[in-house]
Amino acid sequence: MKHTTLIIAGFLVLFTESPSYSIDKRLFDAIGIQELRQMAPELVLSDLNGRKVSLKEYRGKVVFLHFWATWCKPCKEEMPTIEKMHKEFKNRDFVILAVSIDKVGTDMVWSYVKEFTFSTLLASSGRIDDSYWSWGIPVSYIIDRNGWIIGRAMGPKKWDSDALRNLIKEILKD
Repeated sequence: MKHTTLIIAGFLVLFTESPSYSIDKRLFDAIGIQELRQMAPELVLSDLNGRKVSLKEYRGKVVFLHFWATWCKPCKEEMPTIEKMHKEFKNRDFVILAVSIDKVGTDMVWSYVKEFTFSTLLASSGRIDDSYWSWGIPVSYIIDRNGWIIGRAMGPKKWDSDALRNLIKEILKD
């Protein structure tokens, strides 16, 4: 009986800790974002000034976590659209963390991102859980205010599209 009670309690914890959303799945589908429901693994990296940044620092905000590299042409082509998204939502509890996977050092990354105003982190200077890696870049994650990954996009996207704006506005409502 004790064993059965523990199993039931475990299922209750599992299903009650997961976020429930009223976000229409079509909003994710419209921009090719895979809907997910998993706790975001911790991430601790340095920014371009050497300051350690933890994903936990951003609890209470919606986080757009984007992995890219300076040698990746599609990554570079989508960066201006990420900047537009940042400018539109930066005052609404929305933060962009662009994680460079370059191994060339800070100078090359800095020379590329100096025109952008969103935060850039260096994968070469910290700890990233294997859960974030994929077979290619760019790859982006949308993390809700409670630290749950709610969406993943593989490949380049138009991050300044109306469909993306609608999705972010809906997420920010929750």
